[in-house]
Amino acid sequence: MPRLTHRLAGIASALAVLGILLAAVLLGSGQVAFVNTYGVSMNPLYHQGDLVVVSHAESYAAGDIAAYHLGSGEVALHRIIAGDANGFTLKGDNNESVDVDHPAAVNLIGKAVLHIPHGGKVLQTLTTPPVLGLAAFALLAGAAPSLNRRRRRRAARKESMSSNAASQKTRHTVRAMFEAPFTPWTATATVVGVVAMGLGTWAWTGPADAPARAAIEAHMDFSYSAEVPRTPAYDDTTVRSPDPVFRQVADDMEVHYTYQGPAAVIAPVAELSTPGGWHTTVPLGDPTDVSTGTHRGTVKLDVAALEERAARAAKVTGLPASPLTIEVVPAATGDGQDFRPALELSVTPLQVSMVDPTALSVAANKLETAAPRALTLGTWQLSAGIARVIAPGLLLLALASLMVIAANARRRPSRTEAEDIRRRWPSLVIPVQPVPSVSGRPVIDVVDFPTLAKLAERYGLLVLHWTRSGIETFIVQDDNTTYRYRSGDGVGTQPVATPAETA
Repeated sequence: MPRLTHRLAGIASALAVLGILLAAVLLGSGQVAFVNTYGVSMNPLYHQGDLVVVSHAESYAAGDIAAYHLGSGEVALHRIIAGDANGFTLKGDNNESVDVDHPAAVNLIGKAVLHIPHGGKVLQTLTTPPVLGLAAFALLAGAAPSLNRRRRRRAARKESMSSNAASQKTRHTVRAMFEAPFTPWTATATVVGVVAMGLGTWAWTGPADAPARAAIEAHMDFSYSAEVPRTPAYDDTTVRSPDPVFRQVADDMEVHYTYQGPAAVIAPVAELSTPGGWHTTVPLGDPTDVSTGTHRGTVKLDVAALEERAARAAKVTGLPASPLTIEVVPAATGDGQDFRPALELSVTPLQVSMVDPTALSVAANKLETAAPRALTLGTWQLSAGIARVIAPGLLLLALASLMVIAANARRRPSRTEAEDIRRRWPSLVIPVQPVPSVSGRPVIDVVDFPTLAKLAERYGLLVLHWTRSGIETFIVQDDNTTYRYRSGDGVGTQPVATPAETA
């Protein structure tokens, strides 16, 4: 059962690594992207904290949910409701208005192919530096023993390892990783891992976007007036908002607006509409460039002419032309803003009046230009959003590289057999000067050092060791016999020692 468990764990780890590598390849190629949803624009389909996988498509159509980059660097994920490859109109399912941007097909990141509820929160948690560090530790701890399990099993059949053999092997692996030829690879992987952890810490410990400048506000105040003759209908010869304008007395009026805000281009228009759904836009003046500060403007409304425009359309459509709604919109655009305040007037055969008498002052429209939080090095920049994707990939790459290096270093033999013997049996081997053979004492050559070590442990003796002429000699002497093991380049050419020779 433990063996089966280990195998299943190994298979699961391999599949996980393959999945991570596949996801990294797809992300790097731009074929897929992960969108962590926020806000309520796509409720009830998507909720804040969900994860949506989008894939690049050859074509898009109405009904597809597509992702694209906003000017602020953020990603919008909304539904296509109209348009073609030259420009799509998108709208959030829970939004009342369509998106301002009309991205072309080449500018779309992709369309939604997979929805993982709460997946964004889980992914954000899993890619934080503490969790990645814990996962790395678990991978290394779990993978290190399995790298050489078979080799240890074969070695266990041949010899009886001492109690500290495993720790010695680990020390050998770490030492070998920092020796040639592994030194540059180990150093590079370590640096990449440290950079990835630092990059991930920076990316995840702050917001993806940071305000590039303080928020600015735009205001629009409306008023209107009409010159009328002195009649019992009014106390004066001028009608001012919010009083209605009786058309039997006056049919022309002026709309005044005061703009306060950043530099913009103001283009006043009248948007006409009727209950049947007909609508059109009529320019009320030429666009005006406005610098930062206060700008006052006035447009004239020929109510009869606008009503005649609606009547002509009604003859064609068969829809009623009354009541007519006129929205005076001095649209202010530019510098990243699209401020469209409106004064809404209702036109009947008898009067012109405000739809909402309290809407003469449009609430401030807070405009904030935001930019992605980024690391800047000269002309090179890396945003926090991209760093959140790159850092985990770099960390996994560094860990995988270190694991491969460790596996090769573990398989690498010691520089010499004598060094390996001294590492494995440090308390048993004693370096000495060459020991001469005793006349009449037999010398028995053993086939390997583990056999010599067993003899020494059985009799409670030490192994004497010396080096001469490239030959490593190890001996164990009891009362009557010398047991010897030799290794080195000259062993095959050396004559067999006799009792009269130096051991």
